[in-house]
Amino acid sequence: MGLYATCLAHGPPVLRDATADSTLVSELQERIEEKRETITKVPGEGNVLGVWGYLGDLYAFRNKTGSATAGMFKATTAGWTEIALGTALNFDGTTGNGEMVIGSTLTGAGGAEGTVAGLTYYGNWDVGAEGTVVLTDITGTFVSDEALSSPTLSFDGGTVEILKGDTVVGATSGKTATVKIVTVASGAWTTDDAAGFLSITGNTGTWTDDEEIHVLGAVRAIVDGASEPSAKTLANAYGTQYAQTLQPGGKYDFVNFNFEGEEGIQTMYGANGVDNAFEFDGTNFVKIRTGITTSDIPSHVEAYKNHLFLGYTNGSLVSSALQLPTVMSTTMGSTELIVGEAVTGLNVESKDSFAVFARNTTYILYGKSRDDWNLTTFYTGSGAVDGTVQKIHTTIFLDDRGLTSLGSTLNYGDFKQSIISEKIDPLIQKYKARIKTALRVREKNQYRLYFDDKTGIAMTFINGKNEGIMPFTMLDQIICACSTEDSNGDEVLYGGFDDGYVRRLDSGTSYDGGEVAAFVRLAYFHYGTPQLKKRFREILLELAADTSTTLNIYPDFNYGDGTIPTSTTYDITVTDDEWNVDDVSNPSLGIAVVDKARARIQGVGENMGILIKNTSTYDKPVTLQGAVIQYSDRGLKR
Repeated sequence: MGLYATCLAHGPPVLRDATADSTLVSELQERIEEKRETITKVPGEGNVLGVWGYLGDLYAFRNKTGSATAGMFKATTAGWTEIALGTALNFDGTTGNGEMVIGSTLTGAGGAEGTVAGLTYYGNWDVGAEGTVVLTDITGTFVSDEALSSPTLSFDGGTVEILKGDTVVGATSGKTATVKIVTVASGAWTTDDAAGFLSITGNTGTWTDDEEIHVLGAVRAIVDGASEPSAKTLANAYGTQYAQTLQPGGKYDFVNFNFEGEEGIQTMYGANGVDNAFEFDGTNFVKIRTGITTSDIPSHVEAYKNHLFLGYTNGSLVSSALQLPTVMSTTMGSTELIVGEAVTGLNVESKDSFAVFARNTTYILYGKSRDDWNLTTFYTGSGAVDGTVQKIHTTIFLDDRGLTSLGSTLNYGDFKQSIISEKIDPLIQKYKARIKTALRVREKNQYRLYFDDKTGIAMTFINGKNEGIMPFTMLDQIICACSTEDSNGDEVLYGGFDDGYVRRLDSGTSYDGGEVAAFVRLAYFHYGTPQLKKRFREILLELAADTSTTLNIYPDFNYGDGTIPTSTTYDITVTDDEWNVDDVSNPSLGIAVVDKARARIQGVGENMGILIKNTSTYDKPVTLQGAVIQYSDRGLKR
């Protein structure tokens, strides 16, 4: 049915008619299988450990062969491509001569050079900090204990504070630079004698000694030195340069967030419970060091009030400096809060409240910064199973009592809880220790839990109300999942599986090439006369379908009374074929056609129920819109 422009072999597209060309549908199905054969596993071995979408691209994590380390991989048209994690150098012994900044050149005392692509540290730089710098364009080799220097612009006579992000201009030389960090070594702006160093990028040349430093045409300070900016020792190398790696295993948690305040610029952050948290901007990978004395391996990550928050199994909750997600300096706003139990989930509830979940307690964090953080115990005795926290219209999570909703009220920012899974409590209690992952499906208003036996449940909300919970079974074991967006802004769902594949969920017409069995059972109905015998003659179904679909109809009578014969099984065809060229790519889109399917039936009873089944690899979903039953009266039941 319909005309299709196809090019199934070499040559220009050919206009074909499905009603006249009986091979068209089979050829399109062959193209689907050919495309499926090009899909490959994420390189390595074992489970897919994490899957995430960032800036329109899909990333996956899996142990490399031998499982000594894990790898980060990006999905491309050529298959999975490993992301190089870059070269890093640890440092300590920081000085008050300014700070390292991204984009500047770092030089070792032995002559090695590199460009700073990423930076993380904890402690206070001017009194001694420790951290890691990620370098690109390296020449030579950085060695342990050597002094590390970078150009900074010295100033004195500071009268008006110079701020991060300011463009400074030399009044005499005309040279310009962008300020990244301001270090005041002596004096103060308020007493017109501030002196120190400007850590800069984009410098255009050598400045003149004693020339005025202008910002927006106004004098702010004076250049201190004849050859500025000049290289100054900023820290000491702690060990030699090394290639960054990821520890194997773990369970990954992610968030994308824009800390820069510029539209469209987001960065990926991750935690896995076996390694440092990390930052990735699409090119550079930076492990985040916090200074946690026991084990700096957070399991959860979230962004709130322009701070990066990390949750640990030891009960710590660490926040970064304001707008500096990789800096854990107390003087710049970083802090550690003690939860007392292993953190099992983090979620932003509103612009002024942040939920922190432990296994048996729920906390709410209020405030804007370290100066007024207020971590309050919301509920003792109710917490979240690790990995089950998802935000839909409200936050949904699993605790010992069942699936729970954490909804905000209008009074003082407090919260209330309610159990929303009472009707399936036996199932929840059976599987609460067997959770693999949870998933939010935004477009369907669904919350899903996936269990360790290839089963799961899906809970659907309409206008914020739970309208039903359905169990489901999969052919493969899912380990992790994510909801992300494609280049058009449409939601796409991905799952990472135990066989190394990443599969797109809720897409296509098959279980990765295997048949999908579907059914719906309509309730027994007596048609307003429960005591009247009826001879049932015809079922007329109103349906919407995208492809030619055969349905199996099973009517039975009197609540399945075995003494009453069940009528013959009937097969009906829903529509003619509506295949198009998009079907080759297996999207969930298509042309929905409303049709009426009629089945002549025979059977006698006071009521009738209907079971409708379908098993297929290529049939798209069918929507049942109505059913009309024809019957005749046979008299009252005696």
